[in-house]
Amino acid sequence: MIIDTFFESNDFIWEFARFGVMLFLTFLTTNIFRVVWRRTFTADTIHLKFIKNVLSAIIWVAGVSFSLSSFSQFNDIAVAFFAGSGIAAITIGLAAQESLSNAFNGLFISIFKPFEVGDRVHLVNANITGFIEDITLRHTVIRTFMNSRILVPNSVINKELIENSNFCNPQASAFIDVIITYESDAPKACEIMAEVIGSHPDFVDTRDEEQKKNKPKVPVFIRALGLHGPELRASMWTETILNNFAACSDVRKDILHEFNNAGIKISEVKFLSGKR
Repeated sequence: MIIDTFFESNDFIWEFARFGVMLFLTFLTTNIFRVVWRRTFTADTIHLKFIKNVLSAIIWVAGVSFSLSSFSQFNDIAVAFFAGSGIAAITIGLAAQESLSNAFNGLFISIFKPFEVGDRVHLVNANITGFIEDITLRHTVIRTFMNSRILVPNSVINKELIENSNFCNPQASAFIDVIITYESDAPKACEIMAEVIGSHPDFVDTRDEEQKKNKPKVPVFIRALGLHGPELRASMWTETILNNFAACSDVRKDILHEFNNAGIKISEVKFLSGKR
């Protein structure tokens, strides 16, 4: 009896040792795969990130399954489990319905690419704004302006209205709105605004070659004759949304300075913020 117990305990020790070794090999294989993947694919696209995470998950599932097969008890459980495969399939299907939905929606996002890694997006219904950082089988990672991460399930984000600031054309525009008094020189104010905006180092001239012949570099419009005075509007274009806010701030400060030098007075309602 004691001898039988000894051998049984030794069997369990060997099984546990094999389990540990195979689990370690799975961990090592996954890390080697990730290193090789990074060196092979230097581009960081949403498609490649999703494929990498899918393959990593497959390696882990296969590795853990092989590791558990080291235990003889696991084989007995597996046989009993698959003997009732019909009921088991229904049970697993119901339990994993949401997970499978996230995986399939992640696949659709990867294929149709409504955004890429690094894109600035706004989820309209959820009112979430940030930068796409990663996509896994379950969720998409969005980095906010406060440097926090929001994990949005793929099934949710695939149903969202997505405002993508980088889609097709990454250039961004924001309105520079100024209200001056009726006593001020409106044409001169328009001239100053056009000069200040057009001379900013981050300003992008969006005109084509034909438009450059007959269209001003920075059109400035009097969009209304309001209660407080003429309402002037111009657009500040930059290469991306990332530097647009700071560029608009610089331009507003310079306009204020130049208006003071030219004797142009800003009305009681001073600056209006363009929609971001």
